[in-house]
Amino acid sequence: GNCCDKCSRNIFPTFALDDEINFDNFPGLNTLTFNEVETVSAATILQFMRLIERVRRTMAHEYGLDLKTLLPLQAYSRKYVAGQTQKGGGGGEGDFVTLHTDEATHGGYHYSCVLYLSTQGEDFQGGDFVFNDPKDPDEPEEDLRHMSLEEQLRRTGRKLIPFHPKRGAAVIFSSGWENMHEVEKITHGIRYAVPAFFTTCPVPEAAYDQMVAGKPKNDEDIADDWLHLLLAHRPESPMEGAGRVRELLMKWHYMCTPLSWH
Repeated sequence: GNCCDKCSRNIFPTFALDDEINFDNFPGLNTLTFNEVETVSAATILQFMRLIERVRRTMAHEYGLDLKTLLPLQAYSRKYVAGQTQKGGGGGEGDFVTLHTDEATHGGYHYSCVLYLSTQGEDFQGGDFVFNDPKDPDEPEEDLRHMSLEEQLRRTGRKLIPFHPKRGAAVIFSSGWENMHEVEKITHGIRYAVPAFFTTCPVPEAAYDQMVAGKPKNDEDIADDWLHLLLAHRPESPMEGAGRVRELLMKWHYMCTPLSWH
């Protein structure tokens, strides 16, 4: 990828191939959340896991992190629909995302990624992902008088750096105030993306002791975790689903790497 001067963000024009994120090959990939996998095919679940693990390994490489210290805190497919107003949390079907930093949203978010499943100009219009940076002191101020007060406040003293989403591309960046960002309003169509957020906070050892099955000790344990935490396709209550996902994320490194890496 290409990184900025401060190496806090990386742009990957081709992070996933078309066949890897094809909705015909992997039905439901564009709407998947770990909390609702009962009706999702095993092939789609496994492919989603592959993509998130690819992000994790790329982050560890780009930022010089020990892979076992980096774990996902949240990852899901998100649908942005022109003309819709977001209701609820980050998974809502709104048509824009207001200016924010991910770490301010959740203190445990240290590294972020957005993987794009659709292309601007083909699947939707508008919807740029925009970094909002301080303007260099030597740069002249642009004339903003013809803009709305809201737009003047957004741009005064700031440098907007847009990224035009393309299917298979990814933006990876650190989650702090150095990477304020937003999604501009979608004016037509549907925009699909996979936001993923990672932490370097260690899992307390006591957390593993409270699980039905703690850290996997052999390949059979790992296989059991894959079945129990992802592939069993059993009905469950929202509370059971939340507990399962929490255990999945805490065990991620153990499930996605060889025993020799544990």
